[in-house]
Amino acid sequence: MAFPNALVSSDVRITGDVSRLVLADGVSIFGPSVIVLLDGGGLSGSRLEVGEGTFIGEFANLRTAGAPITIGARCLLGQGVTIVGTNHGTRLGTPIVDQEWVGSGVEIGDDVWIASNSIIVAGARIASGAVIAANSVVRGEVPENAIMAGSPARQVGERRPG
Repeated sequence: MAFPNALVSSDVRITGDVSRLVLADGVSIFGPSVIVLLDGGGLSGSRLEVGEGTFIGEFANLRTAGAPITIGARCLLGQGVTIVGTNHGTRLGTPIVDQEWVGSGVEIGDDVWIASNSIIVAGARIASGAVIAANSVVRGEVPENAIMAGSPARQVGERRPG
């Protein structure tokens, strides 16, 4: 594993194909944390890209699960943040563990702060400048510069100049 311009703590556990991990200059990932780059459930698009200067705190749980996760530049991910690119199917009549995975990954723009213990689920699209409050669960679209909180996360404010 060679990321000469990124800091990855020795207690970050990376499972899967490391060639699917792209860390830009100045990325910091502190551990213990888990990064899983595995395909499965009928999906084969696992990839994690982290933009320049992004910080990922301890106890992060980043799982591509067959779909891409993109995190922009100069983002802050607090401790205990979970991001998962797909989910299990839930059709009645087939055990959940036997169902194909569904989901299109996660996209996070630049200058986003995701506070501690938040969960970002498959299909989330978080626009640049957004703030996600601690312990929030994000699904769907988050507008640019929105401040989101809750489970499920709802917009509670907006970043403003000054």
